[in-house]
Amino acid sequence: MAVLQIIGQRPRAGKTCLVGALLALARERGKRVGYCKPFSPSPQADPDVAFVSFQLLAEGGSPEVPPPWPIPQAASAGSALPADLGREIRAVVDRLEAAADLVLVEGPDLYLPHGEGSHLGPELASLLNSRVLLLFGYAKGLDTATVANAGAPFGNRLAGVAINGVPLYRRREVDDTLLRDLRSRGMPVMGALPEERAMLAVTVQQIADYLGGSWVQEPVNTDAYVDRFLIGGNIMDSGPTYFGRFQHQAVVTRAERPDIQLASLTGATRCLVLTGGAQPTEYVKAEALQRDVPLILVQEDTLTTAAALGGLLAQANPYSQQKVQRFAELV
Repeated sequence: MAVLQIIGQRPRAGKTCLVGALLALARERGKRVGYCKPFSPSPQADPDVAFVSFQLLAEGGSPEVPPPWPIPQAASAGSALPADLGREIRAVVDRLEAAADLVLVEGPDLYLPHGEGSHLGPELASLLNSRVLLLFGYAKGLDTATVANAGAPFGNRLAGVAINGVPLYRRREVDDTLLRDLRSRGMPVMGALPEERAMLAVTVQQIADYLGGSWVQEPVNTDAYVDRFLIGGNIMDSGPTYFGRFQHQAVVTRAERPDIQLASLTGATRCLVLTGGAQPTEYVKAEALQRDVPLILVQEDTLTTAAALGGLLAQANPYSQQKVQRFAELV
């Protein structure tokens, strides 16, 4: 049996997406997969564990996902893992190994939520006799020494390094400089994953919750993801031309503009955000119902609503099977 620990250099590097992608790819090949996230700042209600447990592993005979433990208080200094806790974790992973062909461990980040470095990752790798895949989220200025120094404590347990979220205009630079230099140092480099709009998207339900909106009709497709917002105002182009340019969009427009609303429904619109508090016309309701496009009603005006949406994208999360499938394709 194999144990692979996924470790990120920081929060939001993409660990949960990568775990989900590897889990999906392994199951496509007929392998039984176990999953464990040993540590969490919210062990009683960890969203990563809930997503993997109830959506990704809900079917297929995989072993039950164990609950995580709180992050040890001494995690940033000296030996971070108390011996009794280490024995508990080892016993849990042993049970997963006995029931699965592959165990994916979503390990702790190299840096804890408050910014201090952590020894937990290397200690867990030694304790579990696991290989390690080290995931870096791309950032301007990421250099060879930073990645190499992060991988050094894992020694021969380092199975590979991957860089996630590389913008298209930085891809050649990353390939020809960072990855080439890492390979020249003998580091196992798996490659770079491109930046992808779908991974930064939010769901229709998140939009409604964030704006405090109400549903005009019985909501449908609330788990569909949205990666672009269009403002329906005074548009010089025809409706199909303007609203047909993109996929996965939400359209924000005043509730009293049925012309814009009907035009937007000709494109790949995932939801309409209707501003100003008034009810849309029955024509719009009927067309939206026929096309399974939910209508969200908010009291604020269009400009205020558009400005508020600027803070929503920072809350994008990986908890979508559509996102996991797309990340698996990228992997």
